[in-house]
Amino acid sequence: MGNTASPQMFQQGLSLFDDVTDFLGERNSEKGASDRAEARAGLIETDAAGTAHDLRRRAEQDAARLREDREHSRSLDNARWGGSGLAMSGSTALVRDANRLKDRQDEEDVLVEGERNARSALNSARNQANMLRINEGGSADRSILSLGSKIYGRSRA
Repeated sequence: MGNTASPQMFQQGLSLFDDVTDFLGERNSEKGASDRAEARAGLIETDAAGTAHDLRRRAEQDAARLREDREHSRSLDNARWGGSGLAMSGSTALVRDANRLKDRQDEEDVLVEGERNARSALNSARNQANMLRINEGGSADRSILSLGSKIYGRSRA
């Protein structure tokens, strides 16, 4: 009995070992695909962060250029007005102040539009990266709040 049981147990041990290594091999290949997807998703998000930075910088440059152009135009108008020898008061001064306010609002609009474009690029890249993660068997990046059950060891139903 000792001689026949020993080869049988050895064979069972080998088949169990084969099953475990097959399982681990499949799991490692899945993990490898998930890791590659995570790396590609990270690159997408990093690229989007650079794009968003460029969009914000470009918006700031456009706003500065707009401000300079408007200030130059106002200064020419003020020089012409001052050269006429007339005092600026009343409705003329109000129009000048209203134009200044409109110029500031236009500058803010350029900045807000740049920020909106930057956030849109970031959101689009985040969605694309999360879809890549999900398609490769990973999970999307989530907030700490949504991961609470995993952090504290409770599974979500």
